[in-house]
Amino acid sequence: MFEVKSVKETFGIIYDNFRDTDPGSEKVSILDALGRLLDEDLVSDSDIPAFHRSSVDGYAVKAKDTFGASESMPCQLNIVGEVRMGEKPGFAIKSDTAAYIPTGGELPEGADSVVMVEYTEDFGDGDIFINKPCAPGNGLVYRGDDVRQGSVVLEKGQKLRSQDIGMMAALGYEEVLVRKKLRIGIISTGDEVVPIGTIPEGAQVRDINSYAVYASAQRMGLDPVLFGIVRDGFDEINDTVKRAMEVCDIVVVSGGSSMGTKDVTVKVIDSLGEPGVLVHGIAVKPGKPTILGRVGTKAVIGLPGHPASAYVIFNVFVRRLVEVMEGRSGSLEESVRAEMDTNYPSNQGREEYLSVTLYEKDGKAYASPVFGKSGMISTLTTSHGYIHISRGSEGVARGQMVDVMVF
Repeated sequence: MFEVKSVKETFGIIYDNFRDTDPGSEKVSILDALGRLLDEDLVSDSDIPAFHRSSVDGYAVKAKDTFGASESMPCQLNIVGEVRMGEKPGFAIKSDTAAYIPTGGELPEGADSVVMVEYTEDFGDGDIFINKPCAPGNGLVYRGDDVRQGSVVLEKGQKLRSQDIGMMAALGYEEVLVRKKLRIGIISTGDEVVPIGTIPEGAQVRDINSYAVYASAQRMGLDPVLFGIVRDGFDEINDTVKRAMEVCDIVVVSGGSSMGTKDVTVKVIDSLGEPGVLVHGIAVKPGKPTILGRVGTKAVIGLPGHPASAYVIFNVFVRRLVEVMEGRSGSLEESVRAEMDTNYPSNQGREEYLSVTLYEKDGKAYASPVFGKSGMISTLTTSHGYIHISRGSEGVARGQMVDVMVF
C-alpha cells in the first residue's frame, strides 16, 4: 500500500524538488508577450511624459494672472498662439497672455497652469476671458510624473497583462525577454479509452482527459503536446513516457495511478531514473491515488483516470508545480469571494476540493456545491471553480464566506 501524503507535504515536496528549474528565456515581440513571464527588469530610459503636458483642453497661462478672477469680474488675457499636438510651441507665455492648448499638448515656456476651456469665454477679439482662478500645476502633468527615467517599471517574474504591453510600447520596447514556456506532454492510458472520433462500444469511453488537461495547460500558459492513447502495459507506457520526456519539461499520465493489477505508472517512473516516485497518494478528495515523480530535471505526474478527479487534481497540484518551476512571483489562481448557500459536511482526515457553481443574488455572490461522483463528466461543465476544505474540518456551513478558485 502506498504512503499517503498531506496536501501541505505534497506542496513542500514540489517546492524542494522543482524550485531550481530553469526554463530558459527568449526574446519575443511585445505583440506575442501577453501572459508570458518577464525575465528581466524593464527600466525606463526616459521620463514619461517627456515634457510638461496638458491634461485638459483649455488655455495655458501664468496662474498669478488669474488670481481673483470670477464670473462677475473675469481676467482678460491676450491670446498669443495655439499649441499643436506633437509640436513644440514656438512661443512663450508672458504676463497677461495665454495660448489655447489641447489635452496632451506640450506646455509653452513661461506657463505654469492650464485653465479648462469651460471656465473661459472667447468673443473672437483676440483676447480670452478667464472666470475662475487656477493654481500653479492645475490642468497639467509634469515631466516624469508618470514614469521617471531610470525607474524599474516592470519587474522580472511578472506575468504580462494587456496594460503592461501598453507600458512597454510607451517605453519603446519592441521586443522583450520572457521565460520560455514549459512544455507539457499529455498521455492517456487504458484499454477502455478510445479516440474522441470513435463511437464507444461496450465499456469503452472516449478520451476526455487529454483534451481537458490540454485546455487547462493552455490556460496556464504552458505549451501542451498530445502523445495519444496508450494501452495498459509497462512497455507501451514506458516507451511513450520516455519519448515525451525527451521534448517536455512535464509529463502527465492520466489513468494507471490506482493500485489495480494493470496500473504500472509508478513502475515506469521508477524505472526511468532518479529519484523516481516522490509521492504516491495524497490525503485529498478527489484524487487520492495521485502520483508525483521526478526523473532528472523532469516532472512526471500520474493523474486519476476519472475526468472530474483528473481535472481538479491538475488544477490544484500541477498548477502549483508550474508556479514553482517557473518561479512565479504570484499565483496562477483567480479567486472569487462568495457565501455558501447550503451546509456541506466533509470527511475528516483528508482535505477536499469541492466543485461549486457561482451565482449572484441581490448583488451578492453565492457558491453552491456540485454533487456527483468522481467519474461523472457533467460535474466539469456545471462547475465554475472549487473551494478548499481543510483537513480535520467538518465541512462548510451555510452563510460561511469561502474563496472560490475559478477554473
